[in-house]
Amino acid sequence: MLQYVSEQIKRLRKAHHWTQEQLAQRLNVSRSKVSKWENGEVLPDIKSLIDMSELFSVSIDFLLGKPPTDKQLLHEVQLAYGTSEMNDQLLSLIRYMNEQRELAERLYALQSLPAHKRKRVEHVVVKMIDEMIDALK
Repeated sequence: MLQYVSEQIKRLRKAHHWTQEQLAQRLNVSRSKVSKWENGEVLPDIKSLIDMSELFSVSIDFLLGKPPTDKQLLHEVQLAYGTSEMNDQLLSLIRYMNEQRELAERLYALQSLPAHKRKRVEHVVVKMIDEMIDALK
């Protein structure tokens, strides 16, 4: 669990483009404490886990590596987007992205691009996926 938590903290911090120092300031802890969490030397205390879950808008279960149930995923999406329109295809996609961390990180980073650049990249990615799926049939 220690290794997973350390990777989650580092991944979430980098996804927000924060240094260890910036995360430490937001959590009112020392940079060395953040470094120890990310290096897997110690687990964050309960208060820090709560603060990180609020800061990153994720559950403590997520930080600790407990896989969410479909019901939890559905509930969180409904809360986040104010919708009850969730179908099996979207739920399956969320589950897949939760399992494919590296891909999820790249897609998350994609959203930070300006809209016109993001659209170009999205077009290329969709085309590549379609061609690869056709080739693997």
